[in-house]
Amino acid sequence: MSDIHGNLPALEAAIADIEASGADEVWCGGDIAFGGPWAGECIATVRERGWPTVKGNADVWITGDLQGDIPESNRARLQAIAAAHHVDDDDASWLLNLPLGHNGPASILLVHGTPQSPFSAPMPDAPARDFEPYEGAARLVVYGHVHRAFVRRLKDGTLVANTGSVGLPADGDTASYLLVDLDGPDLVLAHRRVGFDRAEVEAAARRLGGPIGDFWLDPPGRAR
Repeated sequence: MSDIHGNLPALEAAIADIEASGADEVWCGGDIAFGGPWAGECIATVRERGWPTVKGNADVWITGDLQGDIPESNRARLQAIAAAHHVDDDDASWLLNLPLGHNGPASILLVHGTPQSPFSAPMPDAPARDFEPYEGAARLVVYGHVHRAFVRRLKDGTLVANTGSVGLPADGDTASYLLVDLDGPDLVLAHRRVGFDRAEVEAAARRLGGPIGDFWLDPPGRAR
């Protein structure tokens, strides 16, 4: 799963669905907390469960370090959101020290953006050249960042899959994660869609107000 963005009801719904599926392992693709009403609770949940987790761009941003290619017009807003989260030093250190990638059995690699950086990644319909960073990195490369679930085979045979977003989906109104089934020599991929109470999240954002509330009520790219 990836891109939880501080949405605890969506995270809890995804966890319940994962547990019902009988999955052996859960991997987290980053962007755990930024922008959502339950940032601390989502970080705590991921940390307490000990899931292998990789660093997302917003995991860096939430500490106040606005790396990446950010339009100047948006920088002040993101800085205000990061400051409003009040991430403590221990969580900040944990987030900043997360690895860029996690490798698993059957040559599976999880990253947030690309194997080189968590700050950018191609959209599903991007040209083939934009997917070159993934070629040969693993048999299956899974990433997040763009909040859209899809699978694409590259020209060299590398399989690339996006998890979609748990907390802030841009391709529907349900949380999305990717179930990978190792069936002998084959990989079976299935995107799971899980409903959550959006009204509860929006009500929490309104109560919280400020830059976090504003972000959640009108986030970039959210499915309507």
